[in-house]
Amino acid sequence: MQSENEIYKKLHKEIDERMPISFPVHESGLEIQILKLLFTPEEAAITIHLSALPEPLDKIHKRVTKNGISISKERLEEILNNLSEKGAIQGGGSVYDKKHNRRRYRLAQWAIGIFEYQLGRVTKEFAELAKDYSLGVFYEEFHNKTKPGQMRTIPVEKSLSPEYTVSTYDNIRDIIRNKVDKIAIINCVCREQRDVLEESCELSSTRRCCVMFNDAAARRIKDGLGKEVSKEEMFEILKKYQKEGFVLQPENSQNPSFMCVCCGCCCGVLTMAKKFPKPTEYYSSNFYAQSNPELCNGCETCVKRCQMDAIVLENDKAIVNLDRCIGCGNCVATCGMKAMRLYKKGKSVTPPKSSGRMYTKMMIKKRGFLGTLKMVGKILTGGKV
Repeated sequence: MQSENEIYKKLHKEIDERMPISFPVHESGLEIQILKLLFTPEEAAITIHLSALPEPLDKIHKRVTKNGISISKERLEEILNNLSEKGAIQGGGSVYDKKHNRRRYRLAQWAIGIFEYQLGRVTKEFAELAKDYSLGVFYEEFHNKTKPGQMRTIPVEKSLSPEYTVSTYDNIRDIIRNKVDKIAIINCVCREQRDVLEESCELSSTRRCCVMFNDAAARRIKDGLGKEVSKEEMFEILKKYQKEGFVLQPENSQNPSFMCVCCGCCCGVLTMAKKFPKPTEYYSSNFYAQSNPELCNGCETCVKRCQMDAIVLENDKAIVNLDRCIGCGNCVATCGMKAMRLYKKGKSVTPPKSSGRMYTKMMIKKRGFLGTLKMVGKILTGGKV
């Protein structure tokens, strides 16, 4: 008979090893405390048998019973649906099998995943654990130079110079015009976390600052979390985001399913990046900012606008620290003297064509050549991945 702690440790190991983004161990065991908040012992024992790829109920039931858990298919379905509803696993939605009209289920990673799925139900205990865990150890996994990032930074529109030919994936208006059919805006879980912790945002009172596209937008509208907006309305909202100084961070894909609109005090992605002495090394961005000292009047607007603490004033002139600049363009958009300017990096990085390809690249990097071959073999034979 397994103890409760053994069950949770096994579940942690499954998420850590099977998902594209690992779930590292914290010296205080915060990862286990998080799992205990989200899973009952019975739910954890079931989830251990889920795969990283979506599977139908029948297949999961066979595996669960084969491994010694006596449970009816109806009870298993009830447990899996409940886990999906509370954002502990993925079930339905993006993993729904439209061809056979049935739900499928799979493991969820910590982020982007379980943490974001807690939108609308963040408790103070969860908020504290999540903050300590992410800034304690997870930041090194989320920002990992050896693997493609899950998100990238693109410039705010007003910062782009006319002489540049900007690829569609670096221009938010082009993305919306050419890649998007449906849009929804939802509340930001990072800002919800800060509110629960009674830590006021230093930038804005705006809460609806996560943007969902296409199928992801349709799901958020259906579940009541998202407000549908037209393209024209979205363009006006973008002007507001730009005015307030938010950083635009879409999914690292040519066809992003979401875009986070972020500040440097609430956003988990930015706060984790700022843990590094040189955040630029960990970021996907094709631009950087520089200041012309002959034009700069030392007004400090850019210093206050920068969400990465990349700009300082020296001898009344703005200086950009290129080790910290992620090319968001917010300093350029409000520089009255036109001293700040955005430049393209010498070598542009093209994002993967889809989120599926992005995560495939991440898994290949994580598992290596032999590990990837074994994974492909399991997929072909219908095994647990």
